[in-house]
Amino acid sequence: MDTTNLKSISGNHFVSGQIQIDDIEGLANFGIKLIINNRPDNEEFNQISSELLKDKAESFGIKFIDIPFASGTLSKEKILDFSNLIKNNHEKSLFYCRSGARSSLIWGLASVIHLGVDLEKCIININNSGHDASMLPNMVDFFK
Repeated sequence: MDTTNLKSISGNHFVSGQIQIDDIEGLANFGIKLIINNRPDNEEFNQISSELLKDKAESFGIKFIDIPFASGTLSKEKILDFSNLIKNNHEKSLFYCRSGARSSLIWGLASVIHLGVDLEKCIININNSGHDASMLPNMVDFFK
Protein backbone atom coordinates (compact mmCIF):
# COMPACT_ATOMS: atom_id res chain seq x y z
CA MET A 1 0.00 0.00 0.00
CA ASP A 2 1.21 3.41 -0.88
CA THR A 3 0.83 5.19 2.46
CA THR A 4 -0.28 8.30 0.58
CA ASN A 5 -3.61 6.39 0.23
CA LEU A 6 -4.06 6.68 3.99
CA LYS A 7 -6.33 9.58 4.91
CA SER A 8 -5.62 11.35 8.18
CA ILE A 9 -8.78 11.68 10.23
CA SER A 10 -7.20 13.11 13.38
CA GLY A 11 -3.56 13.45 14.40
CA ASN A 12 -1.97 10.03 14.02
CA HIS A 13 -5.28 8.31 13.20
CA PHE A 14 -5.85 7.26 9.59
CA VAL A 15 -8.63 5.61 7.59
CA SER A 16 -8.41 3.57 4.41
CA GLY A 17 -10.14 1.04 2.26
CA GLN A 18 -9.34 -2.68 2.33
CA ILE A 19 -5.72 -3.52 3.04
CA GLN A 20 -3.80 -6.52 1.71
CA ILE A 21 -1.09 -8.80 3.13
CA ASP A 22 1.54 -6.99 1.03
CA ASP A 23 0.56 -3.67 2.65
CA ILE A 24 1.47 -4.67 6.20
CA GLU A 25 5.23 -4.18 5.94
CA GLY A 26 4.74 -0.69 4.46
CA LEU A 27 2.29 0.18 7.22
CA ALA A 28 4.82 -1.01 9.81
CA ASN A 29 7.55 1.07 8.16
CA PHE A 30 5.19 4.07 8.21
CA GLY A 31 4.88 3.58 11.98
CA ILE A 32 1.39 2.10 12.30
CA LYS A 33 1.09 0.43 15.73
CA LEU A 34 -2.65 -0.40 15.74
CA ILE A 35 -4.98 -1.57 12.98
CA ILE A 36 -8.73 -1.77 13.58
CA ASN A 37 -10.67 -3.75 10.99
CA ASN A 38 -14.27 -2.56 10.57
CA ARG A 39 -15.04 -4.89 7.66
CA PRO A 40 -16.73 -8.28 8.10
CA ASP A 41 -15.03 -11.25 6.47
CA ASN A 42 -16.59 -12.59 3.25
CA GLU A 43 -18.21 -9.30 2.35
CA GLU A 44 -16.73 -9.63 -1.12
CA PHE A 45 -15.47 -12.53 -3.24
CA ASN A 46 -11.70 -13.06 -2.80
CA GLN A 47 -11.54 -10.67 0.17
CA ILE A 48 -8.56 -11.50 2.36
CA SER A 49 -9.53 -12.81 5.80
CA SER A 50 -8.94 -10.67 8.84
CA GLU A 51 -7.18 -13.65 10.48
CA LEU A 52 -4.47 -13.67 7.78
CA LEU A 53 -4.06 -9.90 8.08
CA LYS A 54 -3.90 -10.16 11.87
CA ASP A 55 -1.17 -12.83 11.75
CA LYS A 56 0.93 -10.73 9.34
CA ALA A 57 0.37 -7.49 11.32
CA GLU A 58 1.33 -9.16 14.60
CA SER A 59 4.51 -10.51 12.96
CA PHE A 60 5.49 -6.84 12.51
CA GLY A 61 4.51 -5.90 16.07
CA ILE A 62 1.24 -4.24 15.05
CA LYS A 63 -1.79 -4.78 17.26
CA PHE A 64 -4.75 -5.89 15.08
CA ILE A 65 -8.32 -5.70 16.39
CA ASP A 66 -11.55 -6.74 14.68
CA ILE A 67 -14.63 -4.58 15.19
CA PRO A 68 -16.48 -5.51 12.00
CA PHE A 69 -19.91 -4.22 11.10
CA ALA A 70 -22.10 -3.96 8.03
CA SER A 71 -24.98 -1.62 7.37
CA GLY A 72 -27.50 -1.99 10.17
CA THR A 73 -25.23 -4.02 12.47
CA LEU A 74 -23.39 -1.22 14.26
CA SER A 75 -24.05 -1.33 18.01
CA LYS A 76 -23.41 0.80 21.07
CA GLU A 77 -21.04 -1.91 22.28
CA LYS A 78 -18.91 -1.76 19.11
CA ILE A 79 -18.74 2.05 19.34
CA LEU A 80 -17.66 1.81 22.99
CA ASP A 81 -15.05 -0.87 22.16
CA PHE A 82 -13.68 1.37 19.39
CA SER A 83 -13.56 4.41 21.68
CA ASN A 84 -11.67 2.44 24.34
CA LEU A 85 -9.03 1.50 21.76
CA ILE A 86 -8.49 5.06 20.53
CA LYS A 87 -8.85 6.84 23.88
CA ASN A 88 -5.46 8.30 24.82
CA ASN A 89 -3.91 6.50 21.84
CA HIS A 90 -1.47 8.87 20.16
CA GLU A 91 0.39 6.20 18.19
CA LYS A 92 -0.14 5.92 14.47
CA SER A 93 -3.28 3.86 13.95
CA LEU A 94 -5.21 2.70 10.89
CA PHE A 95 -8.94 2.02 10.77
CA TYR A 96 -10.11 0.28 7.59
CA CYS A 97 -13.18 -1.16 5.90
CA ARG A 98 -14.12 -1.54 2.21
CA SER A 99 -13.70 2.15 1.39
CA GLY A 100 -12.91 3.89 4.69
CA ALA A 101 -16.44 5.32 5.06
CA ARG A 102 -17.61 2.98 7.86
CA SER A 103 -14.33 3.43 9.69
CA SER A 104 -14.67 7.20 9.55
CA LEU A 105 -18.23 7.01 10.94
CA ILE A 106 -17.39 4.72 13.86
CA TRP A 107 -14.43 7.00 14.62
CA GLY A 108 -16.79 9.99 14.63
CA LEU A 109 -19.37 8.25 16.80
CA ALA A 110 -16.77 7.07 19.31
CA SER A 111 -15.15 10.51 19.39
CA VAL A 112 -18.39 12.45 19.96
CA ILE A 113 -20.28 10.04 22.22
CA HIS A 114 -17.46 8.70 24.42
CA LEU A 115 -14.44 10.99 24.04
CA GLY A 116 -16.07 14.42 24.20
CA VAL A 117 -14.91 15.62 20.79
CA ASP A 118 -17.05 18.36 19.25
CA LEU A 119 -19.51 17.05 16.64
CA GLU A 120 -18.70 19.84 14.16
CA LYS A 121 -14.96 19.11 14.45
CA CYS A 122 -15.62 15.42 13.72
CA ILE A 123 -17.78 16.31 10.71
CA ILE A 124 -15.00 18.50 9.32
CA ASN A 125 -12.35 15.80 9.93
CA ILE A 126 -14.47 13.10 8.24
CA ASN A 127 -15.26 15.33 5.26
CA ASN A 128 -11.58 16.29 4.97
CA SER A 129 -10.67 12.59 4.87
CA GLY A 130 -12.77 12.28 1.72
CA HIS A 131 -15.82 10.66 3.31
CA ASP A 132 -19.36 11.89 3.82
CA ALA A 133 -20.20 12.89 7.40
CA SER A 134 -23.77 14.03 6.66
CA MET A 135 -25.34 11.12 8.57
CA LEU A 136 -23.14 11.56 11.66
CA PRO A 137 -25.48 13.92 13.60
CA ASN A 138 -28.46 11.56 13.26
CA MET A 139 -26.31 8.56 14.14
CA VAL A 140 -24.99 10.34 17.26
CA ASP A 141 -28.59 11.03 18.34
CA PHE A 142 -29.54 7.40 17.68
CA PHE A 143 -26.63 5.84 19.61
CA LYS A 144 -26.43 8.26 22.56
